[in-house]
Amino acid sequence: MRVLFDGYWWVDGPRSNQQVDREFIFAWAHRFPDDELTVAVPRAAVGTARAELLDRVAVVGTRLAPQGISAIVELPVLARRTHAELVITHNFTPLFGRSGVFVHDVLFRTNPEWFTTKERVYFWLMTATMGRAKVVYTSSSTEAARIRRFGRAKSPVVPIGLGLSPGLAEATPVPVEDLGGVDGFVLVVGRLNVRKNLTTVLRAAVRSEVVGPHRPVLVVGEPSGRSAPLPDDVLAAVDAGTVRFLGFISDEQLAWLYSHTRLFVFLSLDEGFGMPALEAIHFGAPVLASDIAVFREILGDRAAYAPPLDVAAVAAAIDRLARSPRPEPADPEDLGYSWTASVERMRAALTETV
Repeated sequence: MRVLFDGYWWVDGPRSNQQVDREFIFAWAHRFPDDELTVAVPRAAVGTARAELLDRVAVVGTRLAPQGISAIVELPVLARRTHAELVITHNFTPLFGRSGVFVHDVLFRTNPEWFTTKERVYFWLMTATMGRAKVVYTSSSTEAARIRRFGRAKSPVVPIGLGLSPGLAEATPVPVEDLGGVDGFVLVVGRLNVRKNLTTVLRAAVRSEVVGPHRPVLVVGEPSGRSAPLPDDVLAAVDAGTVRFLGFISDEQLAWLYSHTRLFVFLSLDEGFGMPALEAIHFGAPVLASDIAVFREILGDRAAYAPPLDVAAVAAAIDRLARSPRPEPADPEDLGYSWTASVERMRAALTETV
């Protein structure tokens, strides 16, 4: 089988998109060595991709931006040029040719208030082109049901799961510098936008009995998309050192935080998957998650749950769970989540559509 992969985020872009980009290709090349693979990356990233992929995968450069336009217009032309039998893209489907598209989520359809006008206009192309795909992939059964309802998929919508970043899973933990005097902490990880519900998390943590200047809430992540202003009580907690924003950190530092946190809190209002929660259980962190369908699907009984907008309930859960013993680490592969399993499901679904 000759496959052209969308590698637009090979070097730059949202961390989660970049991870999915790369790991699909690495896993496919390893699992199906007889397939002829080509990855299309922006011209500036061609040298990096060739150095990392060596002779396992051919690399071609793209010229168009943003990613959606490149996937829709440019990749089908490159598929013909490279004699690819199919193209695998992210979110946006090529105008012609045989293709499978991995759609992270269509939350912009169910909750447009979480997105900027610019984001909604751009994402409209996602559902507008979806009907051209032979197969639509997504990460969870919960998101697959949403896509069937709100997308325009005419072909099967197949949940394939995801896996952990090998760089994070195999990282040697390194302490975060300048924490000074910290004796335990609560951890929050994710993009800083309104959907991640950071205001509720921080208000609840400040109200709890186990958080303070020497037992702070550490927030890992960078702004992305529409955000919400923090209330005065949270701003005061930031000034007091009870809440600390760490921004972007290395895999080694993140591994250390997961391994040492008293509690990982992930109260997103909704998700297509929710990778940070899977990362947390891998390192044995206690997890408090939103009581929503996708987390029940992914985490099962390996997390505690709370209504994501109930500050009092979340504060009580933080008090209870932060005092509880740490659970044993759980291997996501035992739960069926690995990049190898994902690409096996991808290829099987494509083969069934021939």
